[in-house]
Amino acid sequence: MKDAIIELYEKGLCEKILLYDDLLNCFKKEKEALINMDLDNLWNISKEKDELCLKIDSIRQKIFAAAHFEPGQRHLAPVLIMERLPVNARSKFYELYHTLNKLKNEIDAIRKLNVRTVDHSLKFLDEIISIISGQARQDVIYNDRRRLNQSRSNMILSREV
Repeated sequence: MKDAIIELYEKGLCEKILLYDDLLNCFKKEKEALINMDLDNLWNISKEKDELCLKIDSIRQKIFAAAHFEPGQRHLAPVLIMERLPVNARSKFYELYHTLNKLKNEIDAIRKLNVRTVDHSLKFLDEIISIISGQARQDVIYNDRRRLNQSRSNMILSREV
């Protein structure tokens, strides 16, 4: 395999690692913005994430084109690249790939946390709106006697935390 292609793989992976690190920072900023309910900042972060994803996809396409894979193949599996690399170049590639996977796992964990945060906030707002509007659909009302299956017209006055 040509040294230029090996260098392209390594350079591409290094660029992806830097971009994924930036993406991880975006998700961390998103988490803070969600906690602080900073909607303006959330829009900016969303745009930044979209731009980073486009850059990552562009690098993926460059690596894919350099690898000369079959046209029908959609995924660039690291195993396929490893098979094409000389044995002495595989250890560095493996380290870079491991670092990239670690970043992807961190991003996925924070992304899932952010999704749960948004979901929890929306459910809370939905419940508050239904209580205020008097259209709560819950049959069970909590009171000092644990549970009471009784609906009242004014949900705000009858609901206890």
